[in-house]
Amino acid sequence: MTAKGRTEHLPRGRDAQADQLVRLSVNLSPEVADELKQYASRKGISVTEAVRRAITILTFVDQAQSRGASLHIEEGGVLKEILLLG
Repeated sequence: MTAKGRTEHLPRGRDAQADQLVRLSVNLSPEVADELKQYASRKGISVTEAVRRAITILTFVDQAQSRGASLHIEEGGVLKEILLLG
């Protein structure tokens, strides 16, 4: 309810997000576009959601590295450091 006693119906879920979306156009090589589509298919998500996830991970890692953190992946008992160049 508002201060004047009226009930306001605010958009929820996807409707609220849709009002705040920005449409972008990007150019990808065929290989990168195929990798993106394959990832989305394997995960059962849209290409848009795959891009959102990639951006979220990139932002998290970039911010952590800017604070001096490092990113490592252990594979086959070998610890590998991941570096984002930029």
